[in-house]
Amino acid sequence: MKKIITWFPALLYGIVISLRNAFYDWGWFKSHHFNKPKTIVVGNLAVGGTGKSPMVAYLIQHAGLSKSLGILSRGYGRITQGFRWVEPGSSASEVGDEPLTYKTTFPKLHVAVCESRVEGIQQMTAQFPDIDTVILDDAFQHRALKADFNIICTTFDKPYFKDHLMPMGRLREWREGIKRADVVIVTRCPSTLDQLQIDYFESEIPKPVFFASIQYGKPQGIHKLSCHSWHALAGIADPSLFFEQVKNLGALKSTQSYPDHHHFTQAELQDLNTKAVKMAEEEAFITTHKDFVRFQSVYHEYPALAKKIAYLPMEMYFLKGEADFWSLLNQSLSR
Repeated sequence: MKKIITWFPALLYGIVISLRNAFYDWGWFKSHHFNKPKTIVVGNLAVGGTGKSPMVAYLIQHAGLSKSLGILSRGYGRITQGFRWVEPGSSASEVGDEPLTYKTTFPKLHVAVCESRVEGIQQMTAQFPDIDTVILDDAFQHRALKADFNIICTTFDKPYFKDHLMPMGRLREWREGIKRADVVIVTRCPSTLDQLQIDYFESEIPKPVFFASIQYGKPQGIHKLSCHSWHALAGIADPSLFFEQVKNLGALKSTQSYPDHHHFTQAELQDLNTKAVKMAEEEAFITTHKDFVRFQSVYHEYPALAKKIAYLPMEMYFLKGEADFWSLLNQSLSR
């Protein structure tokens, strides 16, 4: 029934998206390309939860990309507008949770937010002319910018080629949009990925395909915690993998999901603080890094929560073909 109800709105949405993309393809809408800095887009075809943030972090960690690297995001979920630099002391409401996560993890990086990616790059390089590479988080549909390299992330369990346009499915544009990508990263793959699965994805995706998985570190927080009973909180698009991983840390006492980029209310924060006060010594909250920085600006108001919360670090790694990926990327940036 849902497919029947949403089919016509999805068709109308698809027509609008097709016209918009056609106008860019025909040159009626202008796309700007920068000779310097080089630009790398990490995006997706579906909304939320495809592994873009771990991919951006991977690129930063395994850089050698440039002498001076910049990160530019829209800053989804922020209450501000226009261009802003992201500082370690910024709040998620000012700059968005994902850009703040990048800055707190890599404090020496130039990180900024701006709705217009072209304007954002111009302002970044005007203030720091030595920036020679900018990674753009979630800018694949921002056609006003013509990037040097487009990376598309899609998940192993919900690949874009099995999905449908919004609101019938989760796609932002038709599946054919994948043709604008340079490579596709299949994220959240099982570590036991076999050749039949690899062959299947490669037959469905008309671009170079790479396979990646996630590995987790030890819980980290403001205060040192020695816990084995966890209350898991997550305000991300798909928390299922996170909740499953917490089970490996000990007892998973409870789970609580919030919408992606959720702004915690005073009442919610007070409730969490009250629960933290009542927790036994071996208990604590655990959350994602993105959620952890969202709490960052209020820890001083809720000291019990600050003492009883940790985040679970995660990072992406390639299952195969990592050297080939970097070869394609470096070839594109050297043109």
